[in-house]
Amino acid sequence: MRCRHVQKRLSAYQDREVSRKEREQIANHLEGCPACRSAYDELEQAWQVLAMIPEIDAAPGFEKRLAEKIRALPEPRSHWRFPWISWGDQWRLAPAMALGVALIGITLGAYLGNLLVGGGSQTALSQAGALQTGGEIHAFRAFAAAPPGSLGDGYLRLAAFTEDRR
Repeated sequence: MRCRHVQKRLSAYQDREVSRKEREQIANHLEGCPACRSAYDELEQAWQVLAMIPEIDAAPGFEKRLAEKIRALPEPRSHWRFPWISWGDQWRLAPAMALGVALIGITLGAYLGNLLVGGGSQTALSQAGALQTGGEIHAFRAFAAAPPGSLGDGYLRLAAFTEDRR
């Protein structure tokens, strides 16, 4: 047996919770391995010290008084609880809040997008890769799979290049 396996099973060996075959294997290993024998001796000493500690008897009715004190404690409250909403309605609050945040995001995104596209900032459009003709935007490629000037864009241009285009 390996030392690592024996040291994991020493407590079970000491408590006689291993099979007879495994017990014999561990005993044979302990005879020949000083490191595992030392670990087993330390475990035996710990149990001997624990056996010397006197047992403390609880006063009569201790368990009953303890249970009463625990029941008398106030129920812990969450910091995220809304006292004006009943418990049954609180589970509906999260989806409603998520819907509200999504609607605000969509509205804000549409407003900012229209501001940007509607002439809010022409330099931002030209930097982002928008193609313009006569004030209209034909393509906004900043969020394309291969934005202009990127390595992917260069690869696609190289792959599309043919001798005919010269």
